[in-house]
Amino acid sequence: MPVTVIPVAHRRAAGELEREVLALLWATSEPLMPMQVQHRLGGDLAQSTIATTLLRLVAKGLAERTPHGRGFAYRPLQRAEDHAAVQMVKLLRRGDDPGTVLRYFAGHLSPDHRCLLLQALNAGEQG
Repeated sequence: MPVTVIPVAHRRAAGELEREVLALLWATSEPLMPMQVQHRLGGDLAQSTIATTLLRLVAKGLAERTPHGRGFAYRPLQRAEDHAAVQMVKLLRRGDDPGTVLRYFAGHLSPDHRCLLLQALNAGEQG
């Protein structure tokens, strides 16, 4: 008796789709409609799933929704670099001892990144 193999759909980890959609919004210069996002992600997701994900990004303050034709288009509210910096500050504030966190962080940076960090700190003191 032949065995029927049913393919299992790829299940994304929590937040993975939001990260993918946000990365796509950052990579484009113009606001995107849900159908455009769906197409650029490969089209295997329902348009309603994409629309819900976009609305979640709006609710989190990460994207903006503007009227476009008979629907809405979405664009990110901050650059990818700014978002990464905000996430780093949030992570730093989670710890009880920010000094220990910063020392560990700095100790694990590559020499190039350490140099960039020092330049950023010096620029911040002068600004």
